[in-house]
Amino acid sequence: MLRQVTLIKFKSGISDQQIENLSVEFSKIANVVNGILRFDFGPDKNLEDTTMDYALVIDFDSPDSWKEYRLHPKHVSFAMNAMRIIERVERVQYDVKADS
Repeated sequence: MLRQVTLIKFKSGISDQQIENLSVEFSKIANVVNGILRFDFGPDKNLEDTTMDYALVIDFDSPDSWKEYRLHPKHVSFAMNAMRIIERVERVQYDVKADS
C-alpha cells in the first residue's frame, strides 16, 4: 500500500468559509479512482504556532492507482482551483508496512 501525506499552507487572509469549501471539494474527489483505500483530510488544530494549515492523507492500493489519481481530470481541475487559496504544498509518498 502506498500512502501520500499532503500538507497545505494557505495564503494570508483565507476565510473559514473558503477552508470549508475546500473540504467539500475534497469530499467530491475522494473516490475518483477505485484504488483509493483511505482519504482523510482536515484543518490543523492549531496546537502549535509553526504547523501547516491543513492535512490530507490518502492510501492507495498501488503506485499505479496513485498515478491514475494524480492524472484524473477531476483531481487536476480540483488542484488548479485550490491553488488560488494555497501558498505552499508539501507532499510525501511512502510504502505502508503490513502489520507483523
